[in-house]
Amino acid sequence: MAERVTIQNIADALGLSRNTVSKALNNHPQIPDGTKEKILQKAAELKYKNFSTMNMGNIALLTRGDINVISFYAETIKGMETALSAQGFNLILTLVKPEDIRNNALPANINPFNIDGIVCIEIFHKPYIETILGAGIPTVFIDSLPNTVFDSHKYDIVMVENEFATYTLTKTLIEEGHANIGFIGDLHHCRSFYERWLGFERAIRASGHEPNPAFSITPDDTQPYLSVEWMTAQLKDLAQLPTAFVCANDDIGICAIRALKEMQVQVPGQIEVTGFDDIPNAKIIDPPLTTVHTYPYELGIRVVETLLSRIERPDRHKETIYLDTSVVLRGSTRRRSELGEVAELHSN
Repeated sequence: MAERVTIQNIADALGLSRNTVSKALNNHPQIPDGTKEKILQKAAELKYKNFSTMNMGNIALLTRGDINVISFYAETIKGMETALSAQGFNLILTLVKPEDIRNNALPANINPFNIDGIVCIEIFHKPYIETILGAGIPTVFIDSLPNTVFDSHKYDIVMVENEFATYTLTKTLIEEGHANIGFIGDLHHCRSFYERWLGFERAIRASGHEPNPAFSITPDDTQPYLSVEWMTAQLKDLAQLPTAFVCANDDIGICAIRALKEMQVQVPGQIEVTGFDDIPNAKIIDPPLTTVHTYPYELGIRVVETLLSRIERPDRHKETIYLDTSVVLRGSTRRRSELGEVAELHSN
């Protein structure tokens, strides 16, 4: 029996990518008519007749086995699924276990024979990143290591704009008259957190002051930042409470508000709190959290565009792509009452 002709056989015969051939056989409008005609001719020549039941391409979504991570990125994953389905790809969720990271071992299904591309979420361990890249599969990262702000890196990163948005939030607090402002979060957790801290620091320095570490809570992320009990203890350990906190994300901001309530400290009357991401709970916490909206669904679409471009052109230059964000002022800061029930300030 003759060996079955595959899409890869057609791609190899024409010197094209598997993705290009798959799209042409599916009559995708992105493929030029001339290229499409050559592919169809070669498919007929090689007696490839399985047009209607072709296997779709596979994209692996690598992330830590943490339900909170998956929940946070739910809209981003939805955007990815929509964009990939339109291009003839399946999205396969693959959880990376702690022992995989410790042993620098990829999950068993991640190999160039059944995976066309990889998207990494919350993978912030440098040796493991090198292991993923070593598989030779086109890969895009959502966010990355904090040191990629200043060091070179050899992979694509898609993320939201962080520094100017946090600068804008902090500047708003300073314009209200705040001189003692603290930051809550591990600035070395990821690139996004580090850039948010850079924006916080830049706004304070621009006002003619120096950031005061005594007002901040920044231990490493092995600490339970989302524990109200832990956060309350951290706040009580400060020699003096600041008059405002800029938090690395909404979950931390919400925890800070709850901890301050435990201490009978009024928000925003005695202390103001801001977050980042605009998660659903930011709207329903009392008071609602001033934050930064990040458009997660659009992030998923852009990630797919970047990955498919990398699949088509493996040798093109590497990119770091930022998506616009917007500041949303709510009840956890006093400026909101001046501007209306919900006010939005565009950070770009």
